[in-house]
Amino acid sequence: MALLVWLMFFALGLSWFSFAPIMLEAMDELSITFEEAGIVIGLVPLALVIVCIPSGLLADRFSLRKTVLVGATVMSVFGMLRGFSFDFATLAMTMFACGVGYAVSYPSLSKVIGVWFPPKEIALAMGIVFSGMEVGMSASLLLTPAMVLAWSGSWRYAFIAIGALTLAITLVWTVLAREVPESRTRAPGERPKAESSSLKNSFFTVARNRHIWIVSLIGFMLLGSQVGFIGFFPSLLELRGIDPTTAGIIASTVPWFMVPGSLVIPKTSDRTGVRKPFFWLASIAAGAALYFAAIDTGRLMWVSIIVYGFLSGGMAALALSTTVELAGQSQAATATGLFLVVGYLGALFGPWLVGLLASTTGSFIMSISACVVLTETIVILGLSLKETGKRPVSGKRSKDGTTRAAD
Repeated sequence: MALLVWLMFFALGLSWFSFAPIMLEAMDELSITFEEAGIVIGLVPLALVIVCIPSGLLADRFSLRKTVLVGATVMSVFGMLRGFSFDFATLAMTMFACGVGYAVSYPSLSKVIGVWFPPKEIALAMGIVFSGMEVGMSASLLLTPAMVLAWSGSWRYAFIAIGALTLAITLVWTVLAREVPESRTRAPGERPKAESSSLKNSFFTVARNRHIWIVSLIGFMLLGSQVGFIGFFPSLLELRGIDPTTAGIIASTVPWFMVPGSLVIPKTSDRTGVRKPFFWLASIAAGAALYFAAIDTGRLMWVSIIVYGFLSGGMAALALSTTVELAGQSQAATATGLFLVVGYLGALFGPWLVGLLASTTGSFIMSISACVVLTETIVILGLSLKETGKRPVSGKRSKDGTTRAAD
């Protein structure tokens, strides 16, 4: 199941970021501005904001396998239809519909990990499967200009080819994916589904958890800066005179290094038994790296994009696993849905802000500065977050001689 979930995350990343490396070509043909391009990138997050809480609630009550199948099919079909856009409106509509399918699939895929793996392995497992999205992002940034665009000479065929590939991956899911046994969707002693709380109670239980809101705001800041930066980075490089293929190679380095980050940081967090320092310490370094990656084109740029990719990928995976830990297994998909709503509001806000500032000022300096501010805000949020790590803590010794953790 882990491999299948990885493939589905790969399809999500491949589909969403396929616009970034062909942005300038599409802008020229469809006569759209940087601000409108930022809106197009943000329409997938907008769909997540609208759809993922209802889809998370349904995934907590119904078939995970079928929910993912429906979402991935919608994403693939409308992903191909983006290639037939003839103006900003049609590109926006197909991108939004593609995002609806993305939003239906995402919470269910996260819950699959939460119920198939033991608690002490969730962070690492989430990091492994989430790397599929990062590999998909890299593949889209790297292969679209180097292969699809070079062979076909048109940005339209890039959308069609990527949509067909994600549809093929969906077919693999349809054939091989198994339903999660009901016994795995409940914690020990939890009542069966028929006696459990209603959808409304499930949502309000999650919404009353202050720390789920804090980790969701971390997602807002992280995804806002991440999507804003990566979405426009290829165009920024091309405007500096770098050819599209080389720009794609450079830009793809960021998500490539998100992959080891999403594995190493959660694993290190599991071993040390703490979560909070991996948010606030990493965000300090990530903000600095993002700034230097955007202002340099030499060795400093390469070092910075590697550091930024590694740290941002690790924080993203850790934020997802922390959300699952805070909510518990029975409400994991609902909590993930809330995390995605808030987080992807950031992914909607970030590219729009970057495009707006680029259009207004005529450069990307203010745009990148805004991304740095979003990243550094995670420092404050990370310090405020409840610790969910499993590190043994000293406490009071009970009468029977055992040590009890302090409250």
